[in-house]
Amino acid sequence: MTFRTALCDLLGIEYPIVQSGMGGVAGPELVAEVSRAGALGVLAGVLIPPDQIRDGIHRIRALTDRPFGVNLWLHTELRPPVPSERISDQTMAAAQGPLDTFRSRLGIPAASSRPASPPDVIDAAIEVILEERVPVLSTIFGPPDKALVGDCHRRGVKVIAMVATVDDARRWPATGATS
Repeated sequence: MTFRTALCDLLGIEYPIVQSGMGGVAGPELVAEVSRAGALGVLAGVLIPPDQIRDGIHRIRALTDRPFGVNLWLHTELRPPVPSERISDQTMAAAQGPLDTFRSRLGIPAASSRPASPPDVIDAAIEVILEERVPVLSTIFGPPDKALVGDCHRRGVKVIAMVATVDDARRWPATGATS
């Protein structure tokens, strides 16, 4: 028994299930297995160098001919990335404090240094997704702009989003991704 929805028809999947592009977990093997099972597998693409995304796409295609996606975070502070030096001392202390509690339990020293700034790879990752004509671009933490959605549609790439707030859900249709 299957449960078909408009999402299934749109994405070419059997079941209305979309696997999250979980960083560090959602690699090519998981994506291919989820897609082979009839859902939409999604490759984690956040802060991944473009050549690794391309390699992941090729690996997925070697494992399955089913639809899949690549997930990118489109947060404004990642395009381009905000240097860690711009994070306030108060914000750093608020983040490190709870982490230091866990570090203490694990016998790890408390942290006082700032993290490295994230790499500027989002635009290059988008180019790989477009060049490879990935079936689905999945986004989170900010809708794509209309130009990106248009570029995706012209190359046959569908665009879907994970939304975190009601405001996100309301802003999404203005991107043109749902048309």
